[in-house]
Amino acid sequence: MFKSNKSPVSSINHAVIKIKNGDSSLKEEFIIKYKPYLLKAIASTTGKYVDTEKCEEYSVGLMAFNEAIDNFDSEKNGNFLNYCNIVINHRIIDYIRKNKKDKKVIPFSYFEEKNEFEEKYLVSDSHYQYEKIEVKEEIVILENKLKEFGITLEELVEKSPKHKDSRELYINIARVISDNSFLFDKMIRKKCIPISDLMKRVRVSRKTIERNRKYIIAVSLVLRSSLEEIKQYFKTQGRGNINE
Repeated sequence: MFKSNKSPVSSINHAVIKIKNGDSSLKEEFIIKYKPYLLKAIASTTGKYVDTEKCEEYSVGLMAFNEAIDNFDSEKNGNFLNYCNIVINHRIIDYIRKNKKDKKVIPFSYFEEKNEFEEKYLVSDSHYQYEKIEVKEEIVILENKLKEFGITLEELVEKSPKHKDSRELYINIARVISDNSFLFDKMIRKKCIPISDLMKRVRVSRKTIERNRKYIIAVSLVLRSSLEEIKQYFKTQGRGNINE
């Protein structure tokens, strides 16, 4: 039905325009054809398998897909699928915000796959709660800071501790660094944790510090920054005593 000599983007955009002009049969075919895309977009946002029979997010996503078709303007929005992805993200996030009580944010635990057209957000360990969109700008700033240390967000996700006790331990270590100008300034200059100096101030093995250095560096940078949205979590976490 979509065979055309046009480019894929132009062909899809053209189909959407025809649907907006009243071609209802084409709309049904279009939704069926792009159902896998819809499911992938919903799964990417929720972080879980989408059961079309039981998942309420599927209904929200389907309505968002129809909304994207109705409101699409090729001159303003360019690529329909990219525009549609943004609409689905926003509607799913709004739905989750309204239906979940726990808004706890755990930075770095799981960053969703990045896309230049999508919002960036943080999620909790298991509830997939979404933080305010303002976090997007802070993540970009943090990402640039991490690059100076040769750390990517993907590596940070991989190296982040998944257990609460471990996470609090490393946050405590990071707090020792961020609170001590000598340690922090040396870390900034050397682009690495000053382990020998740090071990004089904490009761932790060198191996533990080295194994979790990327997470510790990232938290230290956040604590000593103006990234207030991300910093909120660390203000209440990792307050145990690890000093000699």
